[in-house]
Amino acid sequence: MRNLGKIRLSAGVTAVFCGGLVAAGCDVFGAAAVHTVINAAHHAARGEDGKLPNYGEPNRPRIFTNDLGWTITLSEGFVVTTAAKIEPCDGEGVAMDLPFGPYPEYWLDRDVNVIDFAGVDLHADEYCNLIVEYGRYQRDVAVMAEDHPFSVQDAARIEGTTMWLVGYADKPDGKGGMTTKNFGFRSDQTIIVTLDLRTLDDGGPWHITGDEPGMRNLTVVKTYDDFFSGVDFDTVDQAAFEAELPARLAKQTRVISGTSVY
Repeated sequence: MRNLGKIRLSAGVTAVFCGGLVAAGCDVFGAAAVHTVINAAHHAARGEDGKLPNYGEPNRPRIFTNDLGWTITLSEGFVVTTAAKIEPCDGEGVAMDLPFGPYPEYWLDRDVNVIDFAGVDLHADEYCNLIVEYGRYQRDVAVMAEDHPFSVQDAARIEGTTMWLVGYADKPDGKGGMTTKNFGFRSDQTIIVTLDLRTLDDGGPWHITGDEPGMRNLTVVKTYDDFFSGVDFDTVDQAAFEAELPARLAKQTRVISGTSVY
């Protein structure tokens, strides 16, 4: 995964690698390459009924209660995706192109809204892993254009940060009042998450046939309320919790085939 965030595929690079089996954008064994788009989305964890709860409207705080009874108001935050790579079940992986650079996904953006941030042309094959890299936002590798699929809010403020969770938590104090704890959890770690594709297409590996009539899509989904599972704001240690953030992010990241998050 070395330097994954800096790999950029181009027509020239494609021409160089078309002799290899993992070439992007090549016509392999007569099958046309199929463009694959990697998307991102987030929402709250599903309830016991399997439905997605509504914890807040777009650009408004997300309000929910964790398993220890704390009512959490998530008032700000984001996670930054810096690279992606897809691995065939037999062969070397193919780096995705991030045409607009690092993607800061804001937790207050509309739930289940699907945003494309990466893509590549793939040949006919079965694919077993999608590897996603979360990392620090860097303005010097970001690309702004009229067709930019996502907004970047206050690039200077998020510079150098991978993930941020800001807000406060309330809980009855047992005396008729409320205990309120403010929080601001941050990580600047590089977090590599490997997502299993081996059962994604009707119980089998996610695959490209080469005969698809259009592009294929994969969507990486996060659940923001799961970050706070088991967190007691009376006793939580800031440094210890921030050290846990990479593992918590990996645990609640999943992938679906297509773009239907519901």
